[in-house]
Amino acid sequence: MSLALSAEPRWRAVGLVIDQNTRDLLSNRYGLIHETISWFKAIELFRGAETERMIEREPSPADLRQHKTWLLQLIAEGERLLTEIRASGGLPRNPARIKFSDVEATVEELCSTQAQWHGRMTKARKAELWEKVFHVSPPRG
Repeated sequence: MSLALSAEPRWRAVGLVIDQNTRDLLSNRYGLIHETISWFKAIELFRGAETERMIEREPSPADLRQHKTWLLQLIAEGERLLTEIRASGGLPRNPARIKFSDVEATVEELCSTQAQWHGRMTKARKAELWEKVFHVSPPRG
C-alpha cells in the first residue's frame, strides 16, 4: 500500500482506489455487488494508467513495477470475488448487469496481461510470435 504514495500520479490514483476498496471490504461496508462494481472501476482506472504509462510511451522500470504490483492485486481481488460469488450462489440481478462470467472473463484477461508484460518469455520470442501469428510487429511490453 505504501507504493501508492511514491508513484507517478496515474499509478498513485490506481493504488489509492485499490486501497480504498480493501478498506471497504475489511469494514464490511458494502455488499458483494458493490465490491464487484468497485473492482471493475479500479480496473478501468488501471487500464487508463496502463495505456498512458506503458503503451503510449516506453515504460520506465518504475512503471513496470507499479503495473505489476497493481495488476497482481487486481487479479487477487478478482479471484476472491469469484470465490465469494460461487459461495453465495451467484450475483444477484443488478443494474450494471454484471454476471459471474463477466468477473471470470476479466480475471482471465488480467492474467493474460500479466503474462504479456511480466511473463518470462524473451522479447525476441514475443516478437517472433507476434510476427508469425498476427503478421504485425509486437506491442511494447
